[in-house]
Amino acid sequence: MHKLIWRAPLAAALMALGMISINTSTGLAASGTALGVNPSAAAETKAETRTLVVGADVFIGDRVVTGPKGQVQIQFSDMTRLVVGPNSALLIEDYLLRDDQSAGKFAINALSGTFRFATGRAPKNQYVIETPTGTIGVRGTEFDFNVNPDVTRVLLYKGAVLLCNPDQSCVTVDDTCELGQADLGQSQLLGNTDEMDKQQRDDVKADFMYAVSQAPLLGRFRFEEAKQCFQKGFVSNVPDSLVKDPKPEPKPAPPEEDCGDFCGNL
Repeated sequence: MHKLIWRAPLAAALMALGMISINTSTGLAASGTALGVNPSAAAETKAETRTLVVGADVFIGDRVVTGPKGQVQIQFSDMTRLVVGPNSALLIEDYLLRDDQSAGKFAINALSGTFRFATGRAPKNQYVIETPTGTIGVRGTEFDFNVNPDVTRVLLYKGAVLLCNPDQSCVTVDDTCELGQADLGQSQLLGNTDEMDKQQRDDVKADFMYAVSQAPLLGRFRFEEAKQCFQKGFVSNVPDSLVKDPKPEPKPAPPEEDCGDFCGNL
């Protein structure tokens, strides 16, 4: 009880300094920030529904939901990056640093839809992604995943994931552009996208929109390795006006050396 009394004025002071953001209905500190939002997208709790906009905070307990054209690009305080694609829903169940400063896990329940994920600075065993048909164990990684009630699919770009179904049938996905799948019957590797025939590739493309084109994403949410998976039709040249991340100024070319009297002999 004394701890709670002590934390309240501290939280108020940090809020006044702009160091933390607090959800006034729940008292929880923000876990991440929406850096890119395409309407419609919302964060739902038992108490309220908040329309997400660029700069909006997300919290433990938020259910992030998008419409047919919705998309949310979230960066968490440990630099973990998560994209919630169109017609998707996930629940943020826990975060690495809770509002009482105790250690937690990065735990999300991906309910349905299409997603992109990249680990941040936390130990890799602190990340847990649950789906209706399995668990994605993160091993330091960049990947996309697609969830529907019957199957979870993972397309890996970098690192490795351990994909398990509810019966703990597991496979390790650890090759660039390798596809893994978990359903209620088993987990299995489906091979590399460049080894698939046209029909298989078309089926995979339908599940992994960001592997086909990264144009909808801000720069920090794009993965270089993704360009290898579906080279045909991949959108790589995107106008700078569509990328809102700040770009470093190009370095000026070094001055030409003065060759003096020897110029004519070069």
